[in-house]
Amino acid sequence: METRQLHSSQKEAMKKIAEFSGEANELDIDEWLFDLNNLFSLMKLKDETKILETMGKLTGPALRWYQENLRSFINWNDAEKALRDRFKEFGSDSQLMQEFFHIYQEENQSVTSFYENVIRKY
Repeated sequence: METRQLHSSQKEAMKKIAEFSGEANELDIDEWLFDLNNLFSLMKLKDETKILETMGKLTGPALRWYQENLRSFINWNDAEKALRDRFKEFGSDSQLMQEFFHIYQEENQSVTSFYENVIRKY
């Protein structure tokens, strides 16, 4: 697996990303992945490097799960989807559906902004 070394400024930026353990009542996986993806986009990293850098930000149960499943990740999209599927917590499916059916675009909100809010949440 060929990886690119991170520059010192990139290493500093990665330090600002919170660690994620997958424990209940912790940072939401969608928010965490959103922050991570924003940084990865700025850094223009290869998938292999994204996967390794992500592993460096995981602790506890999330790290153990990631290490056990690392070989099944072919690319970053697979790894990201697997993380989201494993650590996304919902109170109940009906609660999720209730929230989904009650979202609406605010009067002065752009379509793009509304779309991004929905995608981030769901």
